Amino acid sequence: MVEVLVMVFIASFAIFVVWKIYVLYIKISLANPATFQASFLAEEGIEAVKFMRDSNWTSNIATLIPGTHYTLTFNGSAWGVTTVPSFILGRFDRRVTVSNVSRDASGNISESGTPDPNTKKILVEVSWWEDTATTTSQITTYVSNIFGN
Repeated sequence: MVEVLVMVFIASFAIFVVWKIYVLYIKISLANPATFQASFLAEEGIEAVKFMRDSNWTSNIATLIPGTHYTLTFNGSAWGVTTVPSFILGRFDRRVTVSNVSRDASGNISESGTPDPNTKKILVEVSWWEDTATTTSQITTYVSNIFGN
């Protein structure tokens, strides 16, 4: 009788562990598409800023106010920015923030030094609501006025 009780306990425990692993697997599987989508949206944001840079640095990038959160817009042929928030796919909030860049005496990017008007630091941040909290994915890069426009 004791052996049967031990076997039932071990079998029940094993089934419980397998069930918990399965539930965790399902939860992670359902969360991953949002993470992938957010990563792709952040990457698209960087590419959109590069497209804006290529089109016209002076009117598209140089005029952006450092520290302001911008939302990217696309009119069918060109990218632009607005300060009006909007959600992508009804779920994702993508924001682009521009920062000024300084260079040291050697010409390297540094926290202090001479301001470089032809280089900007770009942060693209994608946020979405997941379970009980907001999750964020972000990419940072630098863009420069490589075409002198």
